[in-house]
Amino acid sequence: MPDLTVLRAHRRGRPCGLAVVLGSLIALALLLPVAAGASDATLRVALANWSHRIALDASGISLSASSRHPRRMARRARHFRADALRAERALAAVPPSTIRGRRAKRLALAAFRDYAVAGREWAISGQARLQGPTLEAVAHAHTAARFARSGSRLLIAAGKLLRRL
Repeated sequence: MPDLTVLRAHRRGRPCGLAVVLGSLIALALLLPVAAGASDATLRVALANWSHRIALDASGISLSASSRHPRRMARRARHFRADALRAERALAAVPPSTIRGRRAKRLALAAFRDYAVAGREWAISGQARLQGPTLEAVAHAHTAARFARSGSRLLIAAGKLLRRL
């Protein structure tokens, strides 16, 4: 004999256990795509903030170099390197949710590593300039410029990948 309390509850419009479970699963399935996009959106915002900060640091280095202030340039280059390393750590903590996001994150991390090397080379260039041997300073400046261009290309590619999401 069937349980009459279950039949009466179902007839009165009370949800049975199966309906609650199915409703919960459907709601979860509808929310997953929204949650998946959230991580890539967070990655995009973090990348934009850190790239803006790095750009400001780089313009300060350029201004100091063109004004022929090697001590100030070296100090700003050390700050640039520290910001690049902070950006790398910050982006490493953001989990991407799509394949495109993973690729963008990998490119951005490589870009900030290149920027860290460029900052170190600019700092060495400024110190060498203070000590006198300009050939060594120029060599380090050229190396820094090469790494900065590489970082810039990688960062632009990462931004393009995240923009299309």
